[in-house]
Amino acid sequence: MPESSIWFQLAIAIGVGLVLLVTLWPVESNGRRLLKKWGLPEPTEQQVVEAVRYLKRRRLLYPWLYAVLLFVPRWGDDVDQFMVVVLAGTLLAELLALRPRLGTRREATLTPRGLFDIASKWVLLTYAVFVAAAVVRLVVDPRWTTFAWFAGSALAVGLIVWAAVTRPADGDHAVDTALRTRSVHVATGLGAAVIGGLVHPLAGIAGLVAWAMMANTKPKSAKIVR
Repeated sequence: MPESSIWFQLAIAIGVGLVLLVTLWPVESNGRRLLKKWGLPEPTEQQVVEAVRYLKRRRLLYPWLYAVLLFVPRWGDDVDQFMVVVLAGTLLAELLALRPRLGTRREATLTPRGLFDIASKWVLLTYAVFVAAAVVRLVVDPRWTTFAWFAGSALAVGLIVWAAVTRPADGDHAVDTALRTRSVHVATGLGAAVIGGLVHPLAGIAGLVAWAMMANTKPKSAKIVR
């Protein structure tokens, strides 16, 4: 491939990412809507600020991830590529959040935080079903490309879930817990969609449906402060 063509494609990829960034750039209304969706019916102004910061941390990564994706072998259509970018953005944002912000007011919890305290068991079970389906597919029809994408997505989801549970508390407890829940549910939903696309086209459609459902499932936990 000519060098000029590579640079042209790179510019297009960054441009697509920038358009996506501008389109999805979070504002106060986005933060307020996110918190209401995840269990805070009347969020305060400071809580909304934290939610907007959470969204910005992820979406600022999109243009550069689209550029990196240009050098990764394609395995699906544009929908698949978009899911990979969002999953990678979620992973990097969660890993960056492992280091608490300077000057952050932290609130200690009186009880240890576990995965089932912030995530729905049905969401996690659904993801496990998709993983099992992918394992069966790899046993029946082993392919290195399929295995690489499956392993990469499963690793990304695992790291996101781990980081969402273990990262330091950040600001308001209710907001912090709600955003941890969102991270786990959205990440496992994305993981299910990616795996579905690897298994079979019909499984890919099922994965997209599962993603939509999992990303909109609120857990009922006694440890989530209302």
